[in-house]
Amino acid sequence: MKKSIIMALSMLVAFCANAQNDSSAFFAGNWSSEKICDGITLRQCAFNGNLFNSDQYVSVLEISGRKTDIVEAPEESLVKTSQMAQEENAIVAVNGGFFKMRKPFGSVMFLRIDGQDKAPNKDDTGSSTGFGKRSTRQSGAVAVYGDELFIVKADAVKDWERYIQAEDVLTSGPLMIVDGKDEVIPAVSFNTYRHPRTAVGKKDDGTVVYIVVDGRSKGNAAGMSITELQSVMRWLGCKDALNLDGGGSSAMVVEGKVVNHTCDNGKFDNQGERKVSNALIVRR
Repeated sequence: MKKSIIMALSMLVAFCANAQNDSSAFFAGNWSSEKICDGITLRQCAFNGNLFNSDQYVSVLEISGRKTDIVEAPEESLVKTSQMAQEENAIVAVNGGFFKMRKPFGSVMFLRIDGQDKAPNKDDTGSSTGFGKRSTRQSGAVAVYGDELFIVKADAVKDWERYIQAEDVLTSGPLMIVDGKDEVIPAVSFNTYRHPRTAVGKKDDGTVVYIVVDGRSKGNAAGMSITELQSVMRWLGCKDALNLDGGGSSAMVVEGKVVNHTCDNGKFDNQGERKVSNALIVRR
């Protein structure tokens, strides 16, 4: 018994030490910083094996005093995030929620734009979800009410997302941080494996954070698990944080240019952008 307790304490000490090393590496990174316009700053950093014992490339947009909008591709079609940004005259944009990659195209998460419900939540069979069928990817929502963005936690009410009082709503997940506290992340492969990731967060002062983590590029960017992404959002000062669609969909667009390394072409460049169903943007 005594031996087991000692082993458990040793593992805890090692875990805490690794967490401290990772946070130190994150803050000490050689971050570039570019003011895009009033209220919008882009920061980027490459970590060479010293963040989560892996290579990482992280892009962060911090946005204050500007409204986020949710936009979607034309009906039954998919378009690149950069194209939606161009068509909507956006300063910055990131890809949005999960979607069907085969016809009929469209969001598989609840989507509302300008007060009009566009799509319901879907379960793994493609059916509309009801009470008790909510997946970890539907554990939260990004909602825009007036000029302010909110991150909302799912509750036990059936079709809870329909009752959110906001003009724009998009469910997604996992929800990572609520009111400054980490959410429990389910130990399923989607969460535990490293992938490119996109997320949105909000700080106490109202600053909105968009983040894209590159991945699937050996020697350049490993991608992150959801738990690792959760830590990054906390280090960025987010009191609320929600995971969005990732993988080949992850894209960050600034002034019409893709600034992260999209991965659908298998290269570490910005030419592998995937067509998606919806995006989060900030208009000019």
